[in-house]
Amino acid sequence: MGISTELLDICIPSGIFCYRNIKKATDDSENGEKTRSTVAFAQGAKIVEAITKYNDETAKNAFSIFDKYAKQSKIIDYTGKAVNWATHNVNPLICMSGAVKVLTSDDKVHTGITQTGALAGMFLGEGLMKLHMGKVINEQNITKLVEKVKDTKGLKTVANKLLKSGNCGKTASILKGLLFVGGSISSFAVGEKIGNNCADRICADFGIESPKKINQKV
Repeated sequence: MGISTELLDICIPSGIFCYRNIKKATDDSENGEKTRSTVAFAQGAKIVEAITKYNDETAKNAFSIFDKYAKQSKIIDYTGKAVNWATHNVNPLICMSGAVKVLTSDDKVHTGITQTGALAGMFLGEGLMKLHMGKVINEQNITKLVEKVKDTKGLKTVANKLLKSGNCGKTASILKGLLFVGGSISSFAVGEKIGNNCADRICADFGIESPKKINQKV
């Protein structure tokens, strides 16, 4: 069975986000975010769920066996429910990770405002992409584009492969996944920058000094 567009829609962005969160969780520097491991786990669980739902009958059978034993074991049952919750609540886990970062920060006010800006920017950017990206990048538009260049020298071979059944849809899914990740990261960065500037201004207006600056004076 080939890879479906539905599977690509989930696995491309989730796979990249999972890798990035693992990197954040295992970062040994002072900027490391250990709580990101739960987000990475949730993203990985989404990939497994997508595989079982859209592509792999063997995995589906394995999960049916899991369900059978879950009825006999409370531990397995609770574990399965925890995995299921994490799979469908990635954003709350990201928010929880941000909250932990604020609570463990020496500069809670500044960090809190910055994190709020970063997450707000990310969720806004992702929300807009979910609303509009599919209208632009889809199988129909990719097919039209490929049709226009299929007779262009140097593109014929690639174009003919893309025009085979399903390939334009898969290409659209891959492009959407990559652009979604890039847009999410950019939105987070922009939100973080705005939040950081706001935090600087608010802290200055209220006379709140950063612990780092206080330590430097000492």
